[in-house]
Amino acid sequence: MKTKIYIIGNIPSKIDKECEDRFYKTQIQFLQMGFNVINPIARLTSKELTFNEAKRKNIHDLMLCSAVYIMPCVELIKGVENLEIKLANDFNLVVISAMFDLNPEEKISSKNRKLLKKANAIIDL
Repeated sequence: MKTKIYIIGNIPSKIDKECEDRFYKTQIQFLQMGFNVINPIARLTSKELTFNEAKRKNIHDLMLCSAVYIMPCVELIKGVENLEIKLANDFNLVVISAMFDLNPEEKISSKNRKLLKKANAIIDL
């Protein structure tokens, strides 16, 4: 059974293409390493769910993972608690931090697009 990993990253109030690309490229990296990946951006940009419904489903999925990846863009500010990181720590999930810093300027190849589509279908995003 594949290890399920949840991507934690800074998500602005208005999600732009650069933010989406950063999450999808991270997802591709983990898919290529054999992980089952939960990408919160996939739901947050979905037209089928409200933003709050998507956030709830993402937190639910986080609880079903055995690991989290904290992207380099996450700013850890003293006195401000990141809910996803707090939950990961509270439930003793494996925490992987900033393994790779992806350049959102790079294009996603057609091969990797197919990989994303297949993965999204498998994990029912």
